[in-house]
Amino acid sequence: MFRGNYNFFEYKYNIENYHGQDYGSFAQYFYLIISIILIIVLLIILRKSSREKVNSIIKFIGIFMIVFYIIKTTWESYYDIKLSGSFNTGLLPFDTCSIIMYACLISGFCKGKVKKYADAWLVTGGMVGGIAAMLFLNAFKYYPFLSFGAFYSMIWHFLMVFVALLLVVTGYVKINYSVVLHGFAFHFVISIVVIIIDFIYNFDFMLYLHLSSIPYFEDIASKLTSMNMQMLNPLLMLFLYFVAFNIIYLFYLIIRKFKIVYNTFNN
Repeated sequence: MFRGNYNFFEYKYNIENYHGQDYGSFAQYFYLIISIILIIVLLIILRKSSREKVNSIIKFIGIFMIVFYIIKTTWESYYDIKLSGSFNTGLLPFDTCSIIMYACLISGFCKGKVKKYADAWLVTGGMVGGIAAMLFLNAFKYYPFLSFGAFYSMIWHFLMVFVALLLVVTGYVKINYSVVLHGFAFHFVISIVVIIIDFIYNFDFMLYLHLSSIPYFEDIASKLTSMNMQMLNPLLMLFLYFVAFNIIYLFYLIIRKFKIVYNTFNN
């Protein structure tokens, strides 16, 4: 892990001699190991929780993440404005991992179809974003392990995976193919808003404009853009999201299979 002369709440550009050393290093593997152990322990403790208790947990996490996001954005924006004189638009809550804030609040406080669709997104889209970020935690490119910037990202994406698995393990969400369709429908509605914002302001939230950092597909998006066919980029990204949702569904089917075998041997 990077060891330097900086305080826990230091801004990324003020941390001397840090150039992403913790990205892909022991620090990242340590985070993954601790997260996996903690998730397993929490799921074992909470596996028999009632729907009411799970709903309360979702409400708490939704509120916590809203507050946590505001604190982090305020903290980082203070330095952005102080150093560059402008707000970093990349901090706006329009990326894939921000959706969990809205989904948790809808799931926790709403009822009916809108809740069902939010629940479905939490176990599909939330799992996709959480796993991807945990495996390739980009925060380590800018912040060392022992810093608020890194801790924010570590906690945030840990919660995305934890919430998804909690809803599945407790039976709060029944796993069948409708969760893919409902989760993707929830994702699609939010995507329409984000795509409009991306094209108007030339952003790349949810990767709809440039498919940034996605191997091979980023090159395809670049070629489409050079051919004045950039409107196809969101369709390509939506396709990739749909594929990812289906992969998560297969993952849950494997978990269910192991659970059936486990129960068989213990009866």
